[in-house]
Amino acid sequence: MISMKKVPHPTADNTPHRPLVVPLVSVMLGIVMFVVSWLAAEAPEIGLAMLIIMLIYAGIMRFGQRFESLQLLGNDQPLDERHGLIQLRSLAIAYMAVLTVALGGFFWEIAQGEPGAFTLICFIGGSTHILTTVILRRRV
Repeated sequence: MISMKKVPHPTADNTPHRPLVVPLVSVMLGIVMFVVSWLAAEAPEIGLAMLIIMLIYAGIMRFGQRFESLQLLGNDQPLDERHGLIQLRSLAIAYMAVLTVALGGFFWEIAQGEPGAFTLICFIGGSTHILTTVILRRRV
């Protein structure tokens, strides 16, 4: 009979500080967004709203570590194939949402006669998608 040993989670014992990386980066980004919004755009209210959003996200990521679905968001190594597939599907859905908004903005900009940020986002997203598809097809 083959013995099935439980494989320890990569962050279980060897890196006790790992669960703090994402929350700390979130707090730092929130502070940076607040300062930039306040000093550059003179809109401290918007900066405070962004800081609060990032603090809520950091709190969820820090104190929700016991939940499997939140562990997946922490960029830990997938525990098994199912977790990798969940991450892949989640990224695909997020990509489609961003693509939909970017294309809508692109068509709005074209209709207004002034290409802008959405045009750049569509160009970068489309060219990255094509380039990575070509590279990954050659590697696989």
